[in-house]
Amino acid sequence: MKSLVKSLNILNWPLWLKLSAGMAFGVAVPILLVAIIGQSSVRATSLNTVKQRLDDIGRQQQQVISDELSRASITLNVLVTRPGILEPLQQLLAPGGTDFRRIQQVSLTLQRELTGYSNFRSMRVMNTDGNILAQTSATSILTNRDSAVGTPAFTAATSATLSGRDSALVVSSSGLVAVEFIQAIHDIDDNTVGYLVGVLDHDNLLTNRLQRGDENFPTYSYLTSGQVVIAPSNAIADSRLSAQNSQVVQQAFNLQSAIEEYGIGAQQTRRVVGYFAPILNPTESSQAIFALVTEVPAEAVAAQSFRFLGGAGLFVSLVGLVLAVVLVVLLLNQLITPPLTGLREAMQGVLRGEYDLPVPSAIGRTDEIGSLSAAFVDMRTYVHNLLDDLEARVAARARDISATQEVSRFAATQRNLQTLMDQVVELITEKFTDIYHAQIFLIDSERAYAVLNASTGEAGKQLLARGHRLNIGSQSVIGQVTAQAHIIVARDTDDSTVHKRNELLPETRAELAIPLRIGDTIIGALDVQSRIRNAFSEDEILILQTMADQVAVAIENARLYQESVRRLEEIERSNRQATVKTWQEYLYAQRLRQLSSEAGVSTGVDNSDLRQRAVTSGKIVVGEHTGNQTVPIAVPIQLRGQTLGAVEWEIPESDLSDNKLQLAQELANRLAVSLDNARLFQESQRAAERERIVNAISAKLTPQTEISDILQTAVREVGQALRSPQVSIRLHRANGQDKQPDPAITNGANGHLNGNGTH
Repeated sequence: MKSLVKSLNILNWPLWLKLSAGMAFGVAVPILLVAIIGQSSVRATSLNTVKQRLDDIGRQQQQVISDELSRASITLNVLVTRPGILEPLQQLLAPGGTDFRRIQQVSLTLQRELTGYSNFRSMRVMNTDGNILAQTSATSILTNRDSAVGTPAFTAATSATLSGRDSALVVSSSGLVAVEFIQAIHDIDDNTVGYLVGVLDHDNLLTNRLQRGDENFPTYSYLTSGQVVIAPSNAIADSRLSAQNSQVVQQAFNLQSAIEEYGIGAQQTRRVVGYFAPILNPTESSQAIFALVTEVPAEAVAAQSFRFLGGAGLFVSLVGLVLAVVLVVLLLNQLITPPLTGLREAMQGVLRGEYDLPVPSAIGRTDEIGSLSAAFVDMRTYVHNLLDDLEARVAARARDISATQEVSRFAATQRNLQTLMDQVVELITEKFTDIYHAQIFLIDSERAYAVLNASTGEAGKQLLARGHRLNIGSQSVIGQVTAQAHIIVARDTDDSTVHKRNELLPETRAELAIPLRIGDTIIGALDVQSRIRNAFSEDEILILQTMADQVAVAIENARLYQESVRRLEEIERSNRQATVKTWQEYLYAQRLRQLSSEAGVSTGVDNSDLRQRAVTSGKIVVGEHTGNQTVPIAVPIQLRGQTLGAVEWEIPESDLSDNKLQLAQELANRLAVSLDNARLFQESQRAAERERIVNAISAKLTPQTEISDILQTAVREVGQALRSPQVSIRLHRANGQDKQPDPAITNGANGHLNGNGTH
């Protein structure tokens, strides 16, 4: 009897049985299914009818608009080839052809053509530099002739010319929509000299060709170039909403044409049935200039289906079915929702960290919900234990990461290589409690040994003192890590085959060595040791490896920094030596031991010792007060760290101050730069003069064809250039004997040179 009562309790039924009982209660469900199938069939028929009508409308509009664009392109092409129009255009675009008379003639000619054709509302002529030379509409000649550089029409024109095409079509919008045809204008040599741009009357030729449906079939059509939407005024809002981020527009620009049902708007929630097709560019047939879209709201299809099925009668039947379904849902909700709600609240409690909330549905129920609740309680207990363990591990890793960050922060800011390595190993032993000894080995220049460069503790000092090093590839942790270029870990040194026991470190029970690498090159190894067997977990090895990579970069940066400092010192020393040498050569060329100048009234005080002290020390030297109530100072003249000389002043005692001394030093620095610039200028002048003389002599020698004339000209010009009273050219015979100079090739006599270079 008890088991019978339990089986009759609906709470103990399996979930599938509860669902089946609830659905059986809704006897209207089969009827609803039949209605849905019928509705689907009717809607499919209505949808096919709508698609057929859209296809007819869309194809007709596509053909009409394509014909209008082609006709406009042909019209513009005919204009620039007609002799009566081409010749004035060529004259206007010719150099110097932009006078008022020609501009007026071309403008009137184009205005007459606009009056005869309804394709365009205005035209303009621009040259290849983007300057508008003439423009007119059907009713007036426009005087605004600004530059068209940067406009879509000019950009399209130049692109077409570069591509070898004579025509182009561009659609733009800067407040007003503009559909512009561009046709290249050629001169008599078939060179492109300008462009004729026609602005299409798109309201008449495009907008008026787009249809708007009626109440029974509310279609609307639009054209879009991606940025511009062209549609009738009563459909512009729907058109812009449809064109925004539309996939069918993109398909049309990919030269695809179809009829589909899709969503429009920002959220794609408004459903429509649409026809889309490309409108090809008449100037470049492989490119779509517009996407033509004709759409009808999906509600129109539903409305036709509703009318077909009987309208209001169908609505009443559907309402009855909905009420029946609602009753079924309420029943199932009462059976299932409360226990699931309790289970959900317990789950949310887990998210808040509350692991002891009761789960009522887990007690006394043996169906699927009861089993699910019991499984959740078990899972909650497991997750609680797992989180406790993870929190402990995360805390440990946080300590390790903090230590790694501190080591990395120090390594990134230290520039002294030895200090860097010493501090890194000290920080490792300080921050990682399981590590009692750390050391850094660097590979020597011959890549034969790993040499100890930094180590901790008293043992480390002794190892450094005796120059401890290990062979690369030797049977040791360091030898193996530098040879194999990967991490070597000896978890138990008593059983390890690679650990080499060191008498100074007898407490080591685990050792870890990580290669220090720069790119693919191993530069050394970081070695850490612990007194605990199996001390290095995988997480700790990963952290130490990250630290080792950062330390390797820091070591390389410190090396590069020290090398750059050394090279900078060499460059500065070389610059100073070059400066001294250059000025010594300059003074030698001037035949002077020194350059000096003075101004003012000499006081008769000898400041040579003061000057010498300033030159030697490279600093301002202030002398003793003189009997003339003045103070002598000597300021070194320095250029690129080298002292060239000194400037001497006698300043009244009352005027002497730090500002005066700083001003004196600044003037001396400016003087050094000016002196060096003057020297460089004089050297450049001398070089230019030498080059001029050589070129002049070469120019006089080049026209000569006779050897005697060449030699005579050479001795004369060289004598004049060098101001030498006697210049001779001596040629040697094949046997090595000198040939006596010919009078014709000897310049000057008795040390005198006459005006024409003869005796």
